[in-house]
Amino acid sequence: MKILVVVSEFPKLTETFAYRNVVEYDHLGHDARIFHIKPFREGEIIHDFMRGLVGRAFTFGYGSFTALGAMAAEAATAPRRFGGLLAKIARAHRSEPKRGLAVLVFLPKALALGRWCRREGVEHIHGEFAGHPATMAMIAAQVADIPFSFSAHANDIIVSQALLVEKAQEAAFVRSISRYNIAFLEKLDGFPTDKLQLVRCGVTRAIVRKEGPPAPVNEPLRILYVGSLIKKKGVNHLIDALAALPADLKWEARIVGGGDLAESLAAQAHSLGLDDRIKFEGPQPAEAVAQAFAKAHVAVVPSIVGDQGRIEGIPVVVMEALAHGIPVIASALSGIPELVEDGVTGYLLPPGDSAAIANAIKSIAADWDTAAAIAARGRERVSAEYIVEDNARKLATLMEKTR
Repeated sequence: MKILVVVSEFPKLTETFAYRNVVEYDHLGHDARIFHIKPFREGEIIHDFMRGLVGRAFTFGYGSFTALGAMAAEAATAPRRFGGLLAKIARAHRSEPKRGLAVLVFLPKALALGRWCRREGVEHIHGEFAGHPATMAMIAAQVADIPFSFSAHANDIIVSQALLVEKAQEAAFVRSISRYNIAFLEKLDGFPTDKLQLVRCGVTRAIVRKEGPPAPVNEPLRILYVGSLIKKKGVNHLIDALAALPADLKWEARIVGGGDLAESLAAQAHSLGLDDRIKFEGPQPAEAVAQAFAKAHVAVVPSIVGDQGRIEGIPVVVMEALAHGIPVIASALSGIPELVEDGVTGYLLPPGDSAAIANAIKSIAADWDTAAAIAARGRERVSAEYIVEDNARKLATLMEKTR
């Protein structure tokens, strides 16, 4: 089956979960490619597992002959469809003109993509996010006269619902990564709830360890954060929590990732006198991240609600940590409690509560046997529900049924 996956940007370090699915489609015998709306991100870290995707990911220039020629051809040969599409975009974005303008900017690309799919015999288009990628997929699918679907993660359905119901009504199915998202979407007027499919994100089966890390005896408790350094990740609350730990508790922390707040977070750590205990390592390839998990005793995912209500879905780093058998401290946000159940598969805390993070770290250090048992149950849940090979197969099967 020929599958095209649409993303906003490529390659993007924080969206590797989407690329892993494409790799798995290939392993299942499908011919899968990636279309990225924005220009190729030069200088981005490319993980080893996705190097083969780079040559098969493509886009069209905004003002290219391919894009503008496609728009001219569609306006001339299918004026009713073209006019109806413009009207639909305008109606859906009356209260969000800036977002609507962005859709009009990439509209020529979407029309060109549809013509490309028709020419290349693509059988299914999947938008990896419910925002612009799903809009691109819908338009291209109309032009190519083929089915499309899209994924709902978190911000992509929370920040804006413009065109969301219309896209779902036209889609073959809508994949949600959490029950939280399903409950949110079911409340939208006109949303076709019968099209919702729960298909988790996941980690590769190969990283699931048979046992977790050894107890931190006669060594510091190694604390790990992996992710972007942006507001919704709540890393400042983790740093405050580390500063509140008892003086007699031996610990060291690694913060792996980059982002707009990197300098201010380093300054925060410096002001709290933690320079010698917190190491900021910047963005790292997947292989280095796996090594960081292998050496950690506890992972902290201190997510909060960010600007414009931006929230996490179920962060893949939670799955990775649990796959390694590491105790996880995470915030009770969005779909996270579906994986991290307090006292069962992890330590679940109110968002932004530094004192609670500190107390959870102290609890893990004081009772390693209990923490290890909780982490083991978390690893079992990941193995049962959050393996990318299994979930990519579910997605591919849903696509196959639309032929």
